[in-house]
Amino acid sequence: MKLFKNFWIIIVVVCSTVLILGAVAAILGVFLTLASTAGSKDVFFLVDFKLLDAVYTDTLAIPGSAKFSQLENEIQTQIKNVYSTSILSSQFDKSSVVEFRAGSVLVTLVQQFKGNGDTSLSAGTVEKTFKQRLTQATPASLDSFNIDLTSIKFSEISEANAKILLNNDAVTTAATVTTSTTQIISSACGSTSAFSSKIVGGTDSVDGEWPWQVSLQIGRHICGASIISNRWLVSAAHCFRTNSNPSIWTAYMGSVNVRMGIARNIKTIISHPRYRPDENDFDIAVLELSSPLDFTDVIRPVCLPSGNQVFPVGKSCSITGWGTLSYRGPLPTILQKAVVDIIAGNICNVSYGNAITDRMLCAGFLEGGVDSCQGDSGGPLVCLEPGGTWSLVGIVSFGIKCAEANFPGVYARVTAFRDWVKEQTGV
Repeated sequence: MKLFKNFWIIIVVVCSTVLILGAVAAILGVFLTLASTAGSKDVFFLVDFKLLDAVYTDTLAIPGSAKFSQLENEIQTQIKNVYSTSILSSQFDKSSVVEFRAGSVLVTLVQQFKGNGDTSLSAGTVEKTFKQRLTQATPASLDSFNIDLTSIKFSEISEANAKILLNNDAVTTAATVTTSTTQIISSACGSTSAFSSKIVGGTDSVDGEWPWQVSLQIGRHICGASIISNRWLVSAAHCFRTNSNPSIWTAYMGSVNVRMGIARNIKTIISHPRYRPDENDFDIAVLELSSPLDFTDVIRPVCLPSGNQVFPVGKSCSITGWGTLSYRGPLPTILQKAVVDIIAGNICNVSYGNAITDRMLCAGFLEGGVDSCQGDSGGPLVCLEPGGTWSLVGIVSFGIKCAEANFPGVYARVTAFRDWVKEQTGV
């Protein structure tokens, strides 16, 4: 009888153990499934690069046009081939072009990858793999296209923004793109959205043509400035010689109309410590905004050149501002623009009695007729780079009257202050 009872006790214990182990296994299975699902979440990147030998046409600006679709299909196919022989071959899913812009052809697209539990799938690692595969060809190419390797930029974006951008219906996309996604696309420095191709001798600008342009006002327009990040502007130190209190200044941007646009208060004004009014040297200042900007098609930063970058004599560049249309003349309501040429320092020094230092550059025409003027101070002199982006080369500083023969405008040379700007702003 004792053996019989023990037998049934053993049976009960075994069955209970089996049930407990089964429950534990089921629970572990659920957790493992959830972990696997979480780890396999797709990852999306916004990618920018420049095609060196493609020809830009206006129809490429229209998603869904025959030219847009043809070039998009070619790029998609060739990018797939790039990843097919890389360590990311099993994770790469697809890419889709968001937009083409002028400058050979500047491409913005979205790339989608399967997570596969790989937590190291970051923008940096994917960009490195992409570049490595390209550098195996000489020059770096997508078969029929050569790519400027220095132009390649990857940044991770959310799945929600990616889904909007991956919608191939141009009408729907235009109507539903969120502000945050638009900021991602629009934040690239030195790019413009305008399709149009006072400054004395200038013409009217249109919204989005010079999206970094700022009007600095104390109840009315006083000086110009340029956006260099979502928190910082750059201008001329002499604008704040007698009005250095940041609380009295307001910055307006996002419109060519001087009385319109987005407004920001100024939090901090930092003039170069070596600026001296009697010498006009070191004429640069940076301004911190009271709150960050949201970048859009009409509000974007200008690119800052490297400290050793050279802009050759004779190069044609652009000046913009709401300064007077002639010496002591009327102020315009609409932002003015004009093209000027960079002039050799030694030639400019003849006119200015050797007052031109290495921290200055001259631009205009020796015959006069086109120049910056009162109210343009602090505004930008920008040059178009081969990649289709604009760099801030000079800051309107001083001159003899405006547009006078043999007296071109003098600008603070931005390359000379690149390190100082970086130290003050982090940009």
